[in-house]
Amino acid sequence: MNEETPERSATPPVLPADDLEARTVRWPTVLGVISIVYGILALIGNGCGAASPLSTPFFLQMAGMDAEKITMSPVLLWVQVGSGVVGMAVAIVLLAGSVSLLRRSTRSLAILKTWVALAVVTTIIGIGLGFLLLDANVQLQLDIQDATRAMILDRGGDPSQFPAKTADEIKSQSRTMLAVFGLLPMIYPVILGFLITSRSRAEQAGNWQE
Repeated sequence: MNEETPERSATPPVLPADDLEARTVRWPTVLGVISIVYGILALIGNGCGAASPLSTPFFLQMAGMDAEKITMSPVLLWVQVGSGVVGMAVAIVLLAGSVSLLRRSTRSLAILKTWVALAVVTTIIGIGLGFLLLDANVQLQLDIQDATRAMILDRGGDPSQFPAKTADEIKSQSRTMLAVFGLLPMIYPVILGFLITSRSRAEQAGNWQE
């Protein structure tokens, strides 16, 4: 009696290649996670910055101040709103690049390099705008200061207990803040840019599977 046996393929089925080297390399995970956290914080911070000029009068009224006496230059208002919106867009680029890096995508380094360039350029522009609009910002701080002293007086307090600053003092402090803290947002982009332009990392990324 003849028994028929099922024909077996001479060649084993082709399985997708397992890029073990890409999975064991840790730097994409480390940089990806750090960048995601940084991107989320930047997204929240810039969102608050964009909403701040529009919500400030409301919070001043809640604090008991006369918001009508506080005037913000229209240019300063829209620059702050615009800077926040642009910052949010730049943060989204970072998040996109970070997720791609975690997935070991060959496009991830290009996206992150784009973010580095955008972050550096927007930071420099922001510092320049800060100096250009310094007088408008000083006037805003003087208005808030006067409104605070008036509120203290209306509530029967002693306004002299609230130390008032002159315009020159506020301007000097604002210049120092811009010069020192204005460059802080460039620290991580510069570090990340240095790390992802390493030849060995670029070669590893070029061998990743899409």
